[in-house]
Amino acid sequence: MTKVLSLGFEFEHDYTLIAINSTLEDYRLAYLLNREFNIRLKCQPEGLSFKDKNCTFTFFDYECSSSFSSWSLLANKLIYTSVSINANDLFKEESKINYLINEKKEIDYFLKINGETEFDEFQLIKKIKSIKGVITSFNVIPQTLKSKDYLIF
Repeated sequence: MTKVLSLGFEFEHDYTLIAINSTLEDYRLAYLLNREFNIRLKCQPEGLSFKDKNCTFTFFDYECSSSFSSWSLLANKLIYTSVSINANDLFKEESKINYLINEKKEIDYFLKINGETEFDEFQLIKKIKSIKGVITSFNVIPQTLKSKDYLIF
């Protein structure tokens, strides 16, 4: 007779997560965030890949060695075209959208901040909202998200 023991493990989500809705392209938003907060978000060419979603999301990252904090800008939407192999279709290509966090489809980008910064959450959100091209910005509590594990990287 064998005994099976399973350990329950839950990742700790102790970071600041800010949702951003914007009309800006990802690289332009990263540039404006760099300028506003004096950081250096850099595009990671490999992006953020997930095998179960079968896609790669745009990902900008910055590690601050003086404050031991890390900043990450993630795209929540990935728009791609797929080719239909059905011969009866008039249009062979169709656009599809994949979301990093499915329950927050209205959000364009997530700004994830690990560690301490010189700004509190209220100041961060206020400064992000002041960027031209940003529609709105608000705090998201990671524990309320069903698919919060996609934010662990």
